[in-house]
Amino acid sequence: MSAQLSKTDLVLVDRWQHNFPLVPKPFNIIGREAGVRASQAIRRFEQLVEDGVISRIGAVLAPNTVSASCLAAVAAPPHFVETAAQIINDEPGVNHNYLRENDLNIWFVVVERDRATLEATLARIEQATNLVVHAFRMEKAFHLDLGFSLTQQRVDKKAPMLPPVDLSVLEADDYALLEELSDGIPLSDRPFLRLALKLGRSETLVLDRLKVLQGAGIIRRFGVVVRHRSIGYRANAMSVWNVRDEHVDEVGAMFSADPMVSLCYQRNREMPLWPYNLYTMTHANSREEALEVINRLSAMATQHVMSSNVLFSTKCFKQRGARLSRSIGVIA
Repeated sequence: MSAQLSKTDLVLVDRWQHNFPLVPKPFNIIGREAGVRASQAIRRFEQLVEDGVISRIGAVLAPNTVSASCLAAVAAPPHFVETAAQIINDEPGVNHNYLRENDLNIWFVVVERDRATLEATLARIEQATNLVVHAFRMEKAFHLDLGFSLTQQRVDKKAPMLPPVDLSVLEADDYALLEELSDGIPLSDRPFLRLALKLGRSETLVLDRLKVLQGAGIIRRFGVVVRHRSIGYRANAMSVWNVRDEHVDEVGAMFSADPMVSLCYQRNREMPLWPYNLYTMTHANSREEALEVINRLSAMATQHVMSSNVLFSTKCFKQRGARLSRSIGVIA
């Protein structure tokens, strides 16, 4: 583990990556479980943000529900990598941007308010870099977690498939609430009251809406969002798999059940350049540990996988939560 964390920090971060208390005074509960006062818990979280161990406490949203998102890549020549990465980073809709070991070497995620805005962003990047932007759109989400254990190995099996998202619960005022959560909740005694006052609503209404959105699967996880490199997960491997179409659901469920798989999505192929239609993310302490996981997955599904590739990240150009615009009003 890279960051030097106290026992209290370990409890605070590990315990509350999931199921953060959606109550008026959450830090009372959190402090009690950690054996500290609420004010001490708040100060520790403030320090963890300052130290770069966590980015925020907030919501992780299901993709393509209240916004439109896309994974994209370009093949930048070595002398142009840094320049191209900066051009991509300058787009406000880009929230993740990595250098990976492949001819397609810069991989980034764009999140915009709707599909038309997303396509315009991709077009601007293509024009500004003079590089072909390859867009890999999510066709099905099998698993999304991105919780990272600090105190134990991830050994328990998970639910293999994400439950369906119920978009019928969305109300017009939910978009402004989710936008305010882009940077996480305020680190204060009554964080949801502060959110409510900014929005001109009651604390009770804000908490009720968050519970509804979480129950509907629009909020996939509410809790501490960890910067995985800071805690020792330095091997970031994106594996891509060319799976026979009739077996994608079977393989996606199989891969998602592995405790070391943090993401599993089906995306479009781009033939003949990119035959892969299933993506998994593995975050591990070392390259060797990540490859052990990937080899295990490959052995499980060898009869259904025609080819595969592993793209380790070598540099992080940008990593932050998605920013939602107040102009959001279309579900893409």
